[in-house]
Amino acid sequence: MGGYGAASGRVKDKCYYDSGNHKVTDKNAITVAEKYIKEGKYVVFLQEKPKQNRADLSVDGVHTEVKGLTTLNPNTISDKIEHAFIQIHGDDYKYPPEKRREGKVILLSKHDKSVSKERIVEAMKKGYEIAKRKGEISGKIEIWVRDEIIKLN
Repeated sequence: MGGYGAASGRVKDKCYYDSGNHKVTDKNAITVAEKYIKEGKYVVFLQEKPKQNRADLSVDGVHTEVKGLTTLNPNTISDKIEHAFIQIHGDDYKYPPEKRREGKVILLSKHDKSVSKERIVEAMKKGYEIAKRKGEISGKIEIWVRDEIIKLN
C-alpha cells in the first residue's frame, strides 16, 4: 500500500493515487492530506470500494474521514458525524479487537466567506453535541475552519 509523507517529493498539481492505485478526486480529502503531509505525517488515501463503508484516509495508521460541510443545520451535521464513524469502522472486521484503533472525523468548513467563523463553529459544536447524546461518537472530532483546527474531544 503506497502512501505519501513529507519526503515523498510530490509536485504541486500532480495527482495522488489511492491504495488501489486509482487517481484521487476527493478535494476535501486532498486538502486535509496535504496539511498532514506538510507536518511530516504518513498519509494513505484509502481506496473506495462499492457497497463498503470506508474512511477517506489513513494518517499515521489512524483512519480519518473528512466531511466537507456547507450546512449550518446541527441535525444534518450530527447525521454526517454518525455516517463518518460508520465509514471509519468499515474495515474493523479485518483486525482483531485489540488491534483496532480509534478513528478521527474532520469537519472541514466549506462555508461561504459571508458566514462568520463563530456561526460555523457554533453550528458544528451543536451537531457534535447531538451526535454525542445519541452515542454516535467513537473517536476524535476536529473542526477545520479558516486555517484553525478546533479539537472537540
